[in-house]
Amino acid sequence: MATQLELPIGERRQKDVIRDLSDYGEAQALQADRPLVSDRARRNIAAARLRAAALPGSEERAKLTPEQIVDRRTSLADAQIALCVVHGVSLDDIDPFSGYNMSRKAYAAARHSWVSFIKFQGFSRDYDQQPLDKVLAWWAERRPQYLAGDDWLAAGLAAHRNYWQSIGLDCSRPTCVEHGEEA
Repeated sequence: MATQLELPIGERRQKDVIRDLSDYGEAQALQADRPLVSDRARRNIAAARLRAAALPGSEERAKLTPEQIVDRRTSLADAQIALCVVHGVSLDDIDPFSGYNMSRKAYAAARHSWVSFIKFQGFSRDYDQQPLDKVLAWWAERRPQYLAGDDWLAAGLAAHRNYWQSIGLDCSRPTCVEHGEEA
């Protein structure tokens, strides 16, 4: 069974359809009765459709051969590459196997997300160390030059201290390395 993805998001939902963006012709003018959808919402919906198309549910997955699963994953990577290109990402900054954006901007966004998480939630070696290590290993494998001299945990903990000192409280996370039982 061939799986296709429909972009952009339309009113009716079609399954198993991929269309080239050129199939849609010119962009339609905004209509007053149509709600505005942000670019982020469109990207999230497109990514969800990609995942749903490439990663079937357990019942459908049981019926697929290994070749079909590999074909779906390849289609997912191709669609993700196309989305990156549409968003202006250089081909040199796209992982050809997964379709992930490996640009400096994507690195900065991932770093900001972790620093922000640690700033507000604190950091627990039991719960947060393994996911952080996985993210750092992913970037170290693909773009080690970005990580040179950049300590996400130290930046996050400094932001965490500054934030909680500015409001005059300790964070309420019991496993926080700064304020909890681990401190």
